[in-house]
Amino acid sequence: MKIILKAFTSLFFLMIITACNNSAPEKSDNVYIKQHQIIGVSVWDNISTRNEPLRKSASTTLLSLGETFIYLDTFAIDSSYNNTKFLQVQLSDSSIVWAYDFSSVLNAKPAVIINAVPLYLRPDLLTISEKSINAMEIVAVTEEWDNWIKVVGEKKEKEGWIKKENISTNTIDLAFALLAKRKLEEKDPEQKIKNLEELLENNPYPNTIFISELKKYLEIEKDIVREREDNRDWEDQNRRRRD
Repeated sequence: MKIILKAFTSLFFLMIITACNNSAPEKSDNVYIKQHQIIGVSVWDNISTRNEPLRKSASTTLLSLGETFIYLDTFAIDSSYNNTKFLQVQLSDSSIVWAYDFSSVLNAKPAVIINAVPLYLRPDLLTISEKSINAMEIVAVTEEWDNWIKVVGEKKEKEGWIKKENISTNTIDLAFALLAKRKLEEKDPEQKIKNLEELLENNPYPNTIFISELKKYLEIEKDIVREREDNRDWEDQNRRRRD
């Protein structure tokens, strides 16, 4: 009798243990992978964004040349205005806006050209083109191969391959190059000189590699002004002689 009772007790506890194991939640086999973010770069300076994918909708903010954003994998076409394509993007302040597709390059990163270099059709020295890209030009880097990179210039007007060694991805260099670009866009030569001198005197990015480059631009602009003044003096002298 004791043997039967002992066997029954053992079987009872075995059934309890088995039931507990069966009721325990199973371990999930699901693997959650963080989706790869699509980074975009603005290749247009001071281009407006919209609160809706319509050209006539209200402007939300301005994107700077070289500014990055996250593409939210959503686009829309504005059929009311030349089928303009808009991209839904998230900016660095987490705001979500609609950006123009023509002013954007996706799957890219911003960089700035260090030295003036020719553009190549492919990552091969034998494919040199007639186009070149200048120092302090901001570009979007879209591809890399060995020691080559493919770049897209401002407004997508230039595109080609260059060596990696000819770019900087340093944020300070990018910011300084953008400031210099805006100063150099001044139409009046004398005012342009004043703008460049002011930037050099009150440079918010003193550690940039482009200070000497900007000084070269400044000297070029001064030479242009001096040449114009010399021509003006020469014309005045000839006029007085004729009178």
